[in-house]
Amino acid sequence: LVAAVSAVKLVNVDIPSPTTLGETVGLSCIYELNGDRLYSVKWYKNDIEFYRFVPNDWPPGQFLPLPGVDVDLARSGRTSVYLRNVNLHSAGTYRCEVSAEAPSFDTVGGQKDMTVLVLPTEGPRITGGRAQYRIGDTVSVNCTSAKSKPAATLRWFINDALVTEPSHESEFSTTLHGDGLETASLGLRFVVTEDHFRDGNMKLKCTATISRVYTMSNEELVFGGSGGRHQKSG
Repeated sequence: LVAAVSAVKLVNVDIPSPTTLGETVGLSCIYELNGDRLYSVKWYKNDIEFYRFVPNDWPPGQFLPLPGVDVDLARSGRTSVYLRNVNLHSAGTYRCEVSAEAPSFDTVGGQKDMTVLVLPTEGPRITGGRAQYRIGDTVSVNCTSAKSKPAATLRWFINDALVTEPSHESEFSTTLHGDGLETASLGLRFVVTEDHFRDGNMKLKCTATISRVYTMSNEELVFGGSGGRHQKSG
C-alpha cells in the first residue's frame, strides 16, 4: 500500500498472464520517484525474493536462484525483469517493491498472479466411430484431447452445428497424469435421423480450446448407407 505521505508512487505492475510453456516474459514495475532517489527494486515470487536492482551495488542487478524462475540479467533492470523458458513452476504471485533512499526510505509495492499454460501438441482424437451409419443407428463416439495444462474444453458439432442437447453428450471428464498435465474426454451419443445427413453425408467435429490462445479440431465425415468415413484434423 502507498502511504499518504509517500513521495514514491507505484504507477503499474504488469505481469503477463496467461503465458505458455517455454516463453520469455517481461514483468514490469512502473513507478515515480517524485524527487526521491531510488534505493532498490525487489521482485518476489510467492513472497520469496528472486531479483533485486540496487543502483549503488555492483552489479546493480542480482538474481537469487528460485525454482521456475530463470532471470535474463542482461535485459532486466530498474523497471522490468525478464524470465526465460517459463514452466509450470513459474506460475504464482509476483510482487515488486520499490524503495527510496534516505531520508524518506519510502517503500511501495504491488502484485499480480501469473498462470502458465501447457498447450497440446496435437488436436483432439475422435474414437469409436463406425464406417457407415443408417437412419435409426446409434452414433456413440468419444473425443479425447492431447495432454495440456489446464485440460482443454471440448465441444461437439454435428454438421457444424454446436451440440446443445445434454442428452447427446456424456459427462465431461479429465485425467491427471504423472507429469502434471491433463487430458479431457467428452462422449457423443445420438440416434441417426434423416435430418443428420447432408447430401448423404454427416460430419462430426470435436474442438479443443484452452483460454483464448489455443483451438484445434478434428472431424469425421461419415456416409449414409454404404461407404466409408474420412477423418481430418485442423
